[in-house]
Order: sequence, then C-alpha cells, then structure tokens
Amino acid sequence: ADGGRGPESRAGQVLHGGGACANSGNRWFDKTLQLIVGEDGTCGVLYDPAVIDGAVVAEMVDHALDYWGGGG
Repeated sequence: ADGGRGPESRAGQVLHGGGACANSGNRWFDKTLQLIVGEDGTCGVLYDPAVIDGAVVAEMVDHALDYWGGGG
C-alpha cells in the first residue's frame, strides 16, 4: 500500500520532502546521514558520499531491513 504515491512522489518525499509547501523543512542537507520515515511508511536514506562510503550505508540498511523484517 503506497498511500496513492507513485515511485516519483516517494522519491521526491525522500530526497527533498515534497517541496517548500510540504516537508522540506525536515531535511538537513548538511548532515552526513539521514534516515527518513514517512507517516505512510515511505522510507529512505540520504547520505553524503564525500563523508561516508555507499557500501557502508548499504550494509547498514540491509541489516536494519533484515532486523525489522524478522530475519535478523
């Protein structure tokens, strides 16, 4: 159940909060790592690749998803 959101809308919510009239004030682009969880269950990760390696973030997210899914 995506709450009526398509992939583009979910990606926009994670990347920039949906625009100035929505939730953009809740994105902190100067932070190294952000975990975003929306009211409708949309979730994602934003990170600064200049500071943290993508493989590290991917491993962390995989572990979290396994844990939440009952696999860990």
